[in-house]
Amino acid sequence: MKWITRERARVDRIACPWLISRFIDPKPEFLFVPARDVLAASQRENAIPYDIPNVELGHHGARCSFDAFMDRYELADPALTTLAAIVRGADTDDRGLTPESPGLYAAATGFQATSRDDFDNMARQFPMYDALYAYCQAQTSSVPPPRRVLFVCLHGAAKSVVAAAHFRRLAAARGLAIDAAAAGTEPEAQLAPAAVKGLAGDGLTPAPVRPRPITRYDLDAATRVVSFGCDVAPARGQRVEQWDVPAVSDGYDAARTRIVANVERLVAELAGGR
Repeated sequence: MKWITRERARVDRIACPWLISRFIDPKPEFLFVPARDVLAASQRENAIPYDIPNVELGHHGARCSFDAFMDRYELADPALTTLAAIVRGADTDDRGLTPESPGLYAAATGFQATSRDDFDNMARQFPMYDALYAYCQAQTSSVPPPRRVLFVCLHGAAKSVVAAAHFRRLAAARGLAIDAAAAGTEPEAQLAPAAVKGLAGDGLTPAPVRPRPITRYDLDAATRVVSFGCDVAPARGQRVEQWDVPAVSDGYDAARTRIVANVERLVAELAGGR
């Protein structure tokens, strides 16, 4: 995918490409342009804009663009959560948010001043973020990594979303501390209305609120991967289960019945009979 932001990057606009490269997109292409040109260039290049005003992957209240990426792509790694606070403090006026934030701001300012361009800046700063991430991993070593099942369908707009919502419901009822994520190999722009309406009828809220692609983190962190007819290759060789379910567009009730039956079986298996 292509990603675009303002040129002359310092903190957030280097931290976000690092996050994208390491946890989201296996083959990212980054573009840096003058601030006034970002939106026009994003449309021309079919690139995702970030760290500019009034976009999803930007600052919102006290939170910075790094936080927006964490939310959008459901990056639940405890070490990343710790790193996000460091980046937020360095990138905003809340420099005292963490003890490490002033140092990151100082280092990023120096890299910006001595780099040939933004690509040179990325190449030089990425090892620093690798080191900071390792530091954060050590700080959170006592926190168990979250467990979750990844549901994948072509458009990430219906089957996977319905399955993830019912998995969360049934897992909570069994006291099973495993979350669920839904993603698509070719995500649509919006969730399928039939899926949203059907889940509302069950008192459930779809997540994510808009389809998203599978990320590197999804494939690396999943306890189990369930695919609705898509080719998926998990990073750690996890078991991939293929579910044959009729299209939601052909009738929500039939798809829901099949999905819920499969989810009930999966939850019982993961609960070990509890």
